[in-house]
Amino acid sequence: MSPTGLPVTVRVGYGLGSFATGTFGTVPGLLLLYYLTDVLGVGAGLAGLLVFLPKAWDVLLNPWIGSLSDRSTRSRFGPRRSWMLLGALTLPLCFAAMFAAPGLDGGPAAAYVAVLFLLAASAYACFQVPYVALPAELTADPDERARIMSWRVAFLAVAILLSGALAPLLAGVTADDRGSAGGYRLMGVVVGALLALGMLAAVAATAGTRSALRT
Repeated sequence: MSPTGLPVTVRVGYGLGSFATGTFGTVPGLLLLYYLTDVLGVGAGLAGLLVFLPKAWDVLLNPWIGSLSDRSTRSRFGPRRSWMLLGALTLPLCFAAMFAAPGLDGGPAAAYVAVLFLLAASAYACFQVPYVALPAELTADPDERARIMSWRVAFLAVAILLSGALAPLLAGVTADDRGSAGGYRLMGVVVGALLALGMLAAVAATAGTRSALRT
């Protein structure tokens, strides 16, 4: 434990949550359009709309999730962690299913991905919105909050670099090839596992801490 603050395990565990958020923020933007057009045969215009749709959904969903997590005081996990756990359990499954390439193409494939992407974006919001608010409840010390945030930023940078390199490699995306259905399926499973690891680590590492807002 730090002599004046939270244990290092709490700081690192919290930071690992940012590894998951950074990965989810990177991979769909990098590969989803290719997956839709080149593997599933979705038209470019419709594919572009599907990639944009969850961003518009987030504008509506995030304030609502924030309000709900503020009021979730009866959960034994605390006002934030119950929502974080919900996101940690559902986002990896939705992500893997989104890239499962289930033998569909064209319009049915577009509908399949749209539903899964919206569910994944909703699961992401369940985790990310309370996750960002959590440092204020872990400690009242501004310096300690800054240390926590430094771990978050560090893992975010690692996630962007690592997922940006690993996901295309697993999907088989090269300069000459946009990947195969099997490659995207493998990528979805591996990246989904990384998402689960990061998010569950953040929930577990902070579960034993008392809220600094309690009186």
